[in-house]
Amino acid sequence: MEIAPGIHNIVTDLEHATGVTNTYLIVGSGGALFVDAGWDRPGEARARIDYWTKLGKPPVKGIAITHRHAPHWQNAPALQQACGHPPIIASFAEKPEIEARMAKAKVDKPVRDGDTLSLGNLTVEFLDAPGHTYGSLAIFIREKRALFTGDNVMGTGSSVVNPGEGEIVLYLQTMEKFLRYDPAVIYPGQGPVVADPRGKIQSLIEHRRSRERQIVALLQKAPQSVEQLTAALYKDVKPGVAHLARNQVKSHLIKLEQEHRAAAAGEEYRLL
Repeated sequence: MEIAPGIHNIVTDLEHATGVTNTYLIVGSGGALFVDAGWDRPGEARARIDYWTKLGKPPVKGIAITHRHAPHWQNAPALQQACGHPPIIASFAEKPEIEARMAKAKVDKPVRDGDTLSLGNLTVEFLDAPGHTYGSLAIFIREKRALFTGDNVMGTGSSVVNPGEGEIVLYLQTMEKFLRYDPAVIYPGQGPVVADPRGKIQSLIEHRRSRERQIVALLQKAPQSVEQLTAALYKDVKPGVAHLARNQVKSHLIKLEQEHRAAAAGEEYRLL
């Protein structure tokens, strides 16, 4: 459906109610750009191709993948095949991670921070946005001040930062970068449109800072393990996402280690 002039979100009822990844189609006077491609589930690629066809098959200038996780790239090969073989776009940092996972296609056009793509009346600017993953890519439409954030910013709740895939320090730097762009609207990787971008981004920054303060306060009492910290901080976490809660604690501890404010001693962490 068209959610703003020239901005379409292709989400089908075949997708799960939770964890639905948005597939955006940005249409300008001189071409179109897909942003993320969705899960490769039965009917999903076809739904995206059919939607593009109903719009009159605007020439697709690229298929931008915001990061390495499967729901963001799985239909990219099928879209590329159906839409005249436009380039698949990702950041230089994320290209090897995506190509290691994606069969039948490759990242044809890796982009650097500040690179642009013209869609006629719309200028697409690609932004390095590490945090959720090391190579996450954001997309800014200059004329609309519209920011497509991938999973760094969700429509509801906050993003996860898993050790080995991203870092809290980088995530916070990216949030500050987003603020400098002063977007009028955020189109997130998952969830509804964010109509108050500055408020949302500032709340995400404060959420991370607050979590860090909580961890430091617990460590001031005594050295503790990741499991102990997680149990204290996430009392009502559901079993299916308990590993994500542990990962968030671990990512914050890594930040404290990087800043020489904490250190591991066996399974426990202590303040320095």
